[in-house]
Amino acid sequence: YTPFVILLFGSALRRFDSQLEDSARILGAHRYQVALQVILPLMRPALLSSMVLIFAKCLGEFGVPYVLGLPVKFEVLSTSLFRSIASRQTGVAGVVAASIMLIGIITLMIDARLVREARRFVTIGSKGSMNRQSRLGKMRLPATGFAAAVFILSVGLPLLTLALSTVMKMPARFTFENFTLDYWIGSNLNTVALQTGVLLSPDLWAAAKNTMMIVGLASLTSGVLGLLVGYVVIRTPVRALSVYLRQVTFLPYLVPGIAFAAAYLSLFAVPRGPMPALYGTVTILILALIADQMPYASRAGISAMTQLGKDPEEAAQIAGAGWFRRMISIVIPIQKGSLVTGVLLPFISGIKGLSLFVILAVPSTDVLTTYSLRLVDYHYTQAANAVVLIIAGIAYFGTLLAQKLTRTNLAEGLGS
Repeated sequence: YTPFVILLFGSALRRFDSQLEDSARILGAHRYQVALQVILPLMRPALLSSMVLIFAKCLGEFGVPYVLGLPVKFEVLSTSLFRSIASRQTGVAGVVAASIMLIGIITLMIDARLVREARRFVTIGSKGSMNRQSRLGKMRLPATGFAAAVFILSVGLPLLTLALSTVMKMPARFTFENFTLDYWIGSNLNTVALQTGVLLSPDLWAAAKNTMMIVGLASLTSGVLGLLVGYVVIRTPVRALSVYLRQVTFLPYLVPGIAFAAAYLSLFAVPRGPMPALYGTVTILILALIADQMPYASRAGISAMTQLGKDPEEAAQIAGAGWFRRMISIVIPIQKGSLVTGVLLPFISGIKGLSLFVILAVPSTDVLTTYSLRLVDYHYTQAANAVVLIIAGIAYFGTLLAQKLTRTNLAEGLGS
């Protein structure tokens, strides 16, 4: 979750007025004094808010505790909830889900308090401000080395290990006869549930098709809805409605995915009035994913509308343009970057998401993450790792392609 902290904290740093640094240096402050006594105190609300939000997100993390904790019988709330649902202990599952949601609500209240506190640290007012990059000087090489070390340790080495594991029969044995491509393109494998390599398996392509359809539709829908929510939150004269929409659309972020999925399962497992039972269909996955990803989309939309003044819309309204025409011709083109961010963040999160799908997906609606988890349960670790690499490739290259085609930047489109 380090990238989220970088995005959130970096967004606040980009809005920091460089003239405050200049004032401190004119008064004789050293570079380190400026960092510790000027910049860091003003960035404290953004840093604390990022920490709170990441805590809330980690609270519902399922994949990592399941894969690493299950062999040693180490449980967290999310894995305990999954086990209770799998064993049909509905009462226990309800209590665990309620506990997770309660912690999430408390976290939301803490974050709201931090947001109110952040108003004391406003640095951009009616006067002009300056956003200027600072030269690192002697610290350039150490800073670059630190960033490279973080990337290598957190991304490079794990991905390299993952890639090597998919072409080795036995881990960590670097002999020529130990390398194989059977887990990718092999056929007639001597296994019970995996007869071919993953690239030749129809189950993989069915899961990939489901993933792209479900995640794609949910991301596009949540991106558009997020921009509309941002429009209403910023433009509405009714303050209560603005606050309500802001908090309601953000609440799913603090409700862990597995608890969110359990609520959807209880709600749509049986017919209710004119609505048929949705469990086992693509529809319930799309609906749950839209609701689960709205925090990303709504925050991008609110950030976009905060930066957009009323003047362009008022000019178009005077010229006779209706609301829909103003949205299509003015708001969306101007805030294209934030709209793309509102689509890409749900896409990235959804493509690698597991907590929702592990509860709501069935074999006919299998996605790549649940397919990979099933291979882990069958102890086909190499094949499961190959699927994980495919997921990472789709998320990375899909995001890169979308940014290139739309000429947008993911970091610049995300507000704090």
